[in-house]
Amino acid sequence: TGDYQDLRNDFHRNGEDNFLIELGKYGLGRLDLVANVNFFSRVRTDATETGILKFIPGSSRPGDFVDLRFEMNVLTVLTTCPHPLDPEKAWKPGTVSLTVYQSDPPTGNDPSRTVRPENARGFENTDRYYL
Repeated sequence: TGDYQDLRNDFHRNGEDNFLIELGKYGLGRLDLVANVNFFSRVRTDATETGILKFIPGSSRPGDFVDLRFEMNVLTVLTTCPHPLDPEKAWKPGTVSLTVYQSDPPTGNDPSRTVRPENARGFENTDRYYL
């Protein structure tokens, strides 16, 4: 037991609320939320038919990074909330550095186009959109 100031005075928000607050700045809301990607936390389902999710600690380390490539204008919303299944008791959101840079358009044999058939189709659709 204890009072609010001792137990819950920090400003804690979940990822969904963070996304909705940012989307609201652009006139968007809950219906505009799409599937999200968690780059730095790992969760696995167990091998049973129940499909229980288990948090895998230590799946990312300081200095880990992800490169995202966008061939058209996009709205990207990021949040650093701890994963809800993380067993850590203390509220410790991570830090994120964001670097934006312009790169040359990918060539026809660029791995971002060729690594998966889905990638090739995505680039093809984007190219058609801008014709």
